[in-house]
Amino acid sequence: MEKTTVNVISKPKLKAPILIEGLPGMGYVGKLAAEHLLEELHAKKFAELCSPHFPHHVAVQANGTLKPLRNEFYWARTDGKDVVILVGDVQPVSPEGHYEVVESILDVIEQFNVKQLFTLGGYATGKYSKAKPRVVGVGDHALLKEFRKHGVTVEKGGGPIIGAAGLLLGLGRLRGMRGICLLGETHGMVVDHRAAQVVLEVLVGVLGIKIDMSALERRARETEHTLDRIRREMELRARKERRREEEEAWYIG
Repeated sequence: MEKTTVNVISKPKLKAPILIEGLPGMGYVGKLAAEHLLEELHAKKFAELCSPHFPHHVAVQANGTLKPLRNEFYWARTDGKDVVILVGDVQPVSPEGHYEVVESILDVIEQFNVKQLFTLGGYATGKYSKAKPRVVGVGDHALLKEFRKHGVTVEKGGGPIIGAAGLLLGLGRLRGMRGICLLGETHGMVVDHRAAQVVLEVLVGVLGIKIDMSALERRARETEHTLDRIRREMELRARKERRREEEEAWYIG
């Protein structure tokens, strides 16, 4: 394989669909949210994307068989809306690869006259918190006004959005597409169903899509238990370290 390729399985007839992207990233937030959505909507796969810019390995499935790494396009119709959902195993490993893959993604969705993009991801804080994660939004001004009403915090500055979540919006804008990126607060080092839940709740709330969130809520509680355990372990380690330092200071004195 010399370049990114798309295998079209079927070509659904869609009316003014929106794109929802959830590729792997910080805390797997976007991936978890998008995969839960496509499961609840019983979305159908219509295309696959493979690229030499993906990592140089294959995925081992539960039954021991091998699967090439890929991104997948699904579609669903719900509450009178057509939705294209992009999920996948990985993102490219190089800047050049990101641009090539994102342009290929845009080529696919442009055929269906997609005009609105919603990309999902994690907003790394490096902290473990019991508080409900915030959802941070960046992107099109008019769309942000609507999402503010649903509790989204608008990011007014800061670092870049790396990968497809940002590039799809930037390069999509050059093709006349408007979009917004929703980022759930997450530590960044834990697979975070909590952050995925709050991001998806905001998205479906604004879009008026009704889905069952119970499975994601259950996994979110499991994430919270994991975070609590990690917090306790870190606090215990910190106390031991302080005690050791105090004992060393006493001996030296």
